[in-house]
Amino acid sequence: MDDGMSDFLSQFDFRIGTLECAVGNGLPFDEEKMRRKMNIIYVRNEDLFRVREMGFDVVSLANNHVWDMGAEGLRNTMHQLERLGIQYCGAGMNIEEASKPAVVEKDGTTVAFLAYCMCDESLFGHIEIAEKDKPGLNPLFIDKVVADVKAAKKRYDKVVVIPHWGKEYEFVPMPEIVDMAKQMIKAGADAIMGGHPHLVQPFVRLHGVPVCFCLGNFLFPDFYMQPPRPMWYPDMSENLAQIPDIHRYIFPVKERVRRVWQPQSRYSRVVALNIAGKKMGATSYFTHLEDENVIRLSSITKYMKQRLWKASFAVKCGLVGAISTKMNRLKHHVGR
Repeated sequence: MDDGMSDFLSQFDFRIGTLECAVGNGLPFDEEKMRRKMNIIYVRNEDLFRVREMGFDVVSLANNHVWDMGAEGLRNTMHQLERLGIQYCGAGMNIEEASKPAVVEKDGTTVAFLAYCMCDESLFGHIEIAEKDKPGLNPLFIDKVVADVKAAKKRYDKVVVIPHWGKEYEFVPMPEIVDMAKQMIKAGADAIMGGHPHLVQPFVRLHGVPVCFCLGNFLFPDFYMQPPRPMWYPDMSENLAQIPDIHRYIFPVKERVRRVWQPQSRYSRVVALNIAGKKMGATSYFTHLEDENVIRLSSITKYMKQRLWKASFAVKCGLVGAISTKMNRLKHHVGR
């Protein structure tokens, strides 16, 4: 992160993001994910200092990679965050802990952050859901989210929902995602800031509430993959000059490779929320991950502007469901 980005983040009272990896040194990878040949993303304990260095106060753990080192990895991730004084939400050693909001306060106004992860295996792979006596993630079951938001609104002034949802590498949010956002708003959510698709998705106001369906990748550098699939960020002392680059996921990985993000996945949004008024104010900024993996404030390309405008238009006009329905009917007709 360059000095300009660091100075930009430092002007805000709080910084909130999603930590999409497991944290641990020498911990075993999740057996189920390895058996299913799924991606494993992790960092070492000592790498986590960068989250503190950037000034993050709260992180969501409700995502499909925080369990990549199993229960022991989740426990260690939480421990390392606590050691650095960073709050977290969205996962825990049981469902009660996973459901707890992270709470910040400024000038007497309290803001609760609730985080959830979708559990559709076709989109997210293996997800461990927290239960009464079992560690895991806070599941994005809409009835539960609605109940949690209503309960939080009774205790806190503002409630922000951080959902990990949707389909990867799509600019237009899924119809059910838009519907869930509307239900969260009806329950009392003051803002919804989503993630998972690795692309910036529409930033709109629904019933006056700021909603970003996906903020995109922030500091998610190009990463390395080793046989048979696990991803990692190597020690800078390692000689990486001879490691080839790839631009897609492969299996099996037969040699160490570096996975490089496509251009559209190198953009993200930073949304500044203003909690002072009755309706939460929101301003959006774009960032870009440069080739040297340094993140900077940036403008977006003409291509990105066009794709986002079309996606936002579809959401605002209620066309998302209509487009999906039409396509499903077309597929059905062709199949016959």
